[in-house]
Amino acid sequence: MLWFKAIPAKVWSGFAFGIAKAEPIPARVRNGFSLRKAAVVAALVAMGGLAACTSGPVYSNGGPQQAGAASPSQPALLTTMRGRVAVAEPNTRTDQIFRNALLFRLNGAEPVSSPLFEVRYFVSAMDTVTSIESGSGVPAASTYRMQADYTLIRLSDGQTIGAGTRFSTVPYDRNSQLYASQSAVEDARERAGKDLAERVGMALLPVLKREGEPTPVN
Repeated sequence: MLWFKAIPAKVWSGFAFGIAKAEPIPARVRNGFSLRKAAVVAALVAMGGLAACTSGPVYSNGGPQQAGAASPSQPALLTTMRGRVAVAEPNTRTDQIFRNALLFRLNGAEPVSSPLFEVRYFVSAMDTVTSIESGSGVPAASTYRMQADYTLIRLSDGQTIGAGTRFSTVPYDRNSQLYASQSAVEDARERAGKDLAERVGMALLPVLKREGEPTPVN
């Protein structure tokens, strides 16, 4: 029998070496969970330390989204503007995953030189336990949710020409083995970052076309 109880895991910027702080679980745990079980949950959640930044204002919403496969073999979204759209430098490992994927999705292998536009963003992430094993109190399943609030800046005049928010949610399995659980959450973060970059790139494409990027020919 599985307990279904969403337990948000608070996350911080500056993810390093798989270690993050987490808020202590309250002494009073509902549904009969003991403090020992709660401590196990807290330890496993902390092992999946997820980097995050404070989210900025949301200008648009992409609606409920589940992560799909974001293939690196996909062609760049841009044609004549490849290498002309920069993405702001990352502050955390989570930022870096998203930024690298978005740079590649927009520009392909073309290095950014003399950019005409820059994408600025705030990335936040949350790991939530959704299922707990009965008896042991060990998390059995979780979801990883990553969100990006972004703006597209035209560098010639500093004007914001596009803004919005997108998010990606990746479900994954966990168990009592801390190393396996940490590997699972890191894999979920990688998948969410790539999927999120795909969604943001597709949202930016119409704006960049309006600025002069011709429609790609398939």
